Amino acid sequence: MQVKSFLRENNKTIRIIKIVIASLLGLMVIIDIVLVFLEDKGFPTFSKVIEENRTELIWLNFLLGGLIAKVFYNRIVHTKQRELSGFLAFFAMIVLLFVLGRVFTIELDTPYHLLIMICGGILAHRAWPQYIHDESTE
Repeated sequence: MQVKSFLRENNKTIRIIKIVIASLLGLMVIIDIVLVFLEDKGFPTFSKVIEENRTELIWLNFLLGGLIAKVFYNRIVHTKQRELSGFLAFFAMIVLLFVLGRVFTIELDTPYHLLIMICGGILAHRAWPQYIHDESTE
């Protein structure tokens, strides 16, 4: 019941979020198409950059997992907790992965990247800022 009432109350906001996300996805696809045509002139595509720098970009993978968790699976709490400590923990992990990605000489495979993304989602879900569960909206 809570989800249905939330969706009814925030229908306009959800529609705006969907439009923004779809616009960003469309822009990314258009940019990638342009880069594919310019590849002969030396411009790399997104997939080529990711393929060549896979280990160095583990921090970006962790960040993606965390942001997905915050947008779609945000934790609801009854008591507001400090936001700064969770944000700093998440940021410190991104910095650590950035440094480790530069130091690693081995190539990380897809299962490791999936594990890093899931860990980013778990840390963001458990430590990063939360919404407050408001009893008056039920």
